[in-house]
Amino acid sequence: MLQRHRWRVLAAEDNLTNQLVLRHLLKEFDLDLTILPDGAELCALWRAGGADLILMDVNMPVMDGVAATSEIRRAEREEGCAPVPNIAISANAMAHQIEGYLAQGMTAHVAKPTRKSDLVAAMARALAGRRLP
Repeated sequence: MLQRHRWRVLAAEDNLTNQLVLRHLLKEFDLDLTILPDGAELCALWRAGGADLILMDVNMPVMDGVAATSEIRRAEREEGCAPVPNIAISANAMAHQIEGYLAQGMTAHVAKPTRKSDLVAAMARALAGRRLP
């Protein structure tokens, strides 16, 4: 699924090591991947040009992943846009935490430390219903 198209993926991750890990996990796929250090910068770039998929760290400075997701979902409702898939990537992986992320508008959750197979599978599921341009 990830190889069908050059998907535009925005990621918010404040930790430089985790940014490198994310790039390494996805390097075999021809993605237009942009990694930003916080949710506020991701929201600004999303507003400027959209995305096919968002990967969102939950705990970040400036604007955390939950607040950024809420902002994106609010803007989508106001503009009448279909929701962009948004995958939470977090070490907070207890059932009640995941349920909270999903209730607040995230599409899925992948636990840290992130396994490539889990991330790729979650991304493929999230993109399965997306229309190609």
